[in-house]
This record gives sequence, C-alpha cells and structure tokens, in this order.
Amino acid sequence: MSRAGLGRFGVVPPTVVREPTRDAENVPVCPECGHPVAKSKGPQRIEKPDLVHVALAAAFDVLVTFGWQCDRHPYTIVLPMRIGGEDASAFVDGWTGVEIRFADDHVRHVATPEREVTEHVE
Repeated sequence: MSRAGLGRFGVVPPTVVREPTRDAENVPVCPECGHPVAKSKGPQRIEKPDLVHVALAAAFDVLVTFGWQCDRHPYTIVLPMRIGGEDASAFVDGWTGVEIRFADDHVRHVATPEREVTEHVE
C-alpha cells in the first residue's frame, strides 16, 4: 500500500504501536490484518512515540526499538518485541527498557539502545 500521501511534504504521522501477536503456527502476525511479519524482525523506528517518562517524551521524536513491522497499511505499525521490564540487558547487551503507551492505551516497556537514551537525556 502506498504511503506517499503527506510524506512527500515532510509530514510524518505517529507510528501505531501494537502488542505483537502470533498465529496458530506461532508465526508473528500483524494484529490489525493478520499478515505474517516474521521477515521484518529487526530494529524498527517509532515516529512520535508516546513515552511515559516526561524528560524522555520531550527528547524523542523517533524511538528505535526491536521487533516487527507491518507495511500493509497507509500508516506504520510497529510490534515491539516483549521484554521483561526496564532492564532489557538480558534481551541484548547495550539495550534498556523505556515505558511507552501502546495504541490500546496500555503502558509497556520496549527495548531501545542505551546510548539513545543517554544521548537524548543528557
């Protein structure tokens, strides 16, 4: 699906952030359309993230996280990989957890590179 729209003029809508879901074969799928997204696993960009921490919210226009993305919509849907909480070092060394509000209004931790947080907050 084309995402040209207002992007041609530098207008970027916020990314829709959803909880990852899986189908009957345990394959990651988009919760909105059911399309398999396993091949998109990797670093993802969340435009205009709804961060809970006030200092972080003011500092980030784009948040890098790790998970999947569905590109079958006129907007970007990112499905961040589940992490245990604020300490994402068990996930990947050098990453930390930050709280973000998902599209369903639930607040969850997502992984982001530690250096991104330290660079934006200092």
